[in-house]
Amino acid sequence: MSLISRLIALRDTKVADSNALNHYLPIRGKNNTIEYRSVAGNVLGMLIGRELDPKRYSFNEFKEKCLDELGGLLTDEAMLDHIEQMYFRNDALNSASPEFLLLGCLGSETAASKNLGRIFRSFLAQAGQHSELKSKANFIEQIFINVLQNYLTKPGGKDASKEKIEHPYLPFMTEAFVKDIHFLSSKTEYLLSHFEDFLQLYNFLYCAQLALNIRNWTNGVPKSQLLYFILDTEKASMERSQIQQYGYSSLYRSVGAVFPILSMLDNFNKQGDGSAFPLWSYGEALNTEQYDADEVSAILEEYAEKFRQKRQIQPRQAEEDTPVGQMRLLINYSLDQFEPVRYRVKAHRHEIRDAYQKQFEEHIAKHFMQVRGRSGRVLVMNQDYLLLLTNIAIGSKRQLRFQELLKEFRARGVYFDKQSEKALITFFERVGNVDRMSDSGDAVYVRSTI
Repeated sequence: MSLISRLIALRDTKVADSNALNHYLPIRGKNNTIEYRSVAGNVLGMLIGRELDPKRYSFNEFKEKCLDELGGLLTDEAMLDHIEQMYFRNDALNSASPEFLLLGCLGSETAASKNLGRIFRSFLAQAGQHSELKSKANFIEQIFINVLQNYLTKPGGKDASKEKIEHPYLPFMTEAFVKDIHFLSSKTEYLLSHFEDFLQLYNFLYCAQLALNIRNWTNGVPKSQLLYFILDTEKASMERSQIQQYGYSSLYRSVGAVFPILSMLDNFNKQGDGSAFPLWSYGEALNTEQYDADEVSAILEEYAEKFRQKRQIQPRQAEEDTPVGQMRLLINYSLDQFEPVRYRVKAHRHEIRDAYQKQFEEHIAKHFMQVRGRSGRVLVMNQDYLLLLTNIAIGSKRQLRFQELLKEFRARGVYFDKQSEKALITFFERVGNVDRMSDSGDAVYVRSTI
């Protein structure tokens, strides 16, 4: 079913009493705690093309088989109790080798954890290639890994063909994620100790860039938008215009549009086969596909009016009587329903939008935001995340010219002003991963610390 056909199907569609959000955002309503350990297990399964079969796996049976295999090779059976305590108590096995991260994705999962795992898995599904982990396990751990193989199956199992496709909203972010995670899979020790931080970093960058691109659906494929950070060791000041103009305040305002627009997008995607397309894809279809423009324009206008009446929103005029113009009117109504000055009923819809902004702060942005006096909230990059970002940006290369490194940062949605660039070089010199050929930034090379 083409995207235009989905829009035509709105002609016979009733406007729902409430908004729903089913795609592209990990947080939904309340209780948005994200357990990155379970997300790591889900994502790793897609990465290596193997995941635990919940119908066959039980922890106690797995442990018994591991100890039986090992016991047959030991001359001192007393060692078995010691090994059991070392690996199977307090989830110690999960930190022994990356393969054991798969154990963390079974059991109860929060909704936000499932949603985020689904988003990252959709990134990897687009790439269609798996990685082979080259673990540096000792002989005991290798025995356990061999036993684990008996409980693994292909991702999705028999139901894999029934999974609905979620086409990437941010292709540039999908490309960077896939590139970076495949690189990490070749550095298994680093992957094991930094995987959850990697997923947390990408969750923030993805959601931030989604918010900054959400209104630009008529501009084609999304691009990395300006989002300025400072180092957590820096002082913020009102004079740093880029930080003020393209920092946290701008991001927070943009986040307010995400739920309204994505919930409207769900109305379009419901008309198809269950697969989800981003809003900009519908914009492209309106500009490139062959169709009856008058018919589609009339259908969108009619649906917009039904939506306006259902939500009791004050009327607007379409900027132009074209399909894109009527689509723009509909998107404006999706935003208006949460603006108290735009809806007529005595309701508190704006609190729903505000709640999403607060959930974003609490569960996604909390490690990347600080309050700095008169400057208010600013985006910060602490040293741990900065080194992780640096290492994945350099990737398989031994080193990168500093200006090239900044370009890689920007490709992932991270921007620094000139003052922060100086602080970055100072930080890298302190870490000891800089080769300075001259005082010019173009002659500074930054090495990976992996």
